[in-house]
Amino acid sequence: METGQHRSPVGTLSSAVQEGRRPFLFDFDAFERMEQAGIFSRHAGKVELIEGRICDMAPLSGDHTDVTSELHLGLGVAVRATPGLDLKVLTQGTLRIGDHSAPEPDIFVARSRGGRKYYEAADAVLVIEVSVSTVEDDRRTKVPLYARAGIPELWIAEPEARLVRIYRGPRADGSWISEITVTEGGVSPLFAPEIRIALADVFGGA
Repeated sequence: METGQHRSPVGTLSSAVQEGRRPFLFDFDAFERMEQAGIFSRHAGKVELIEGRICDMAPLSGDHTDVTSELHLGLGVAVRATPGLDLKVLTQGTLRIGDHSAPEPDIFVARSRGGRKYYEAADAVLVIEVSVSTVEDDRRTKVPLYARAGIPELWIAEPEARLVRIYRGPRADGSWISEITVTEGGVSPLFAPEIRIALADVFGGA
């Protein structure tokens, strides 16, 4: 149940979609039971649940790993150094969204999960996805998914283009009030505008 770069339906779901039949949609509880039973160990990659579909991941590229590490480190240090922020900066953890989605964002910043087994959408103040080979897929699936979940802010970092797309103001229909593309300077999260993450640091090794 970890994130990756490429998402495609696992097993017969892909065939069902291609042939025009309505695919069977899984809920989170069934997905969790399958994971605990070791069913996904038969697949070479990791998996996540997106709107009822079980999607597998391709291996992470070096650029993806480098950028994710820089963002995680930069945000982690900044959050810990900012007084009054009771937040955690997490990487590749399950973020439960309703009954049919459990994406594994590359990074997300969240409040305490209050003893619950999984973090939920209401806990997250920022979600970050690093897109190398999945830019179009992330725009088509993840961008509206996080908006419908009410995530306050989403960053899509694109190492190849050396830019970050910032989405703010989620709407229930899957759109966002604003989208800003940052190509130079730095990026600052909505939850703490005084924090600034330099793009030169983020993409320096990519």
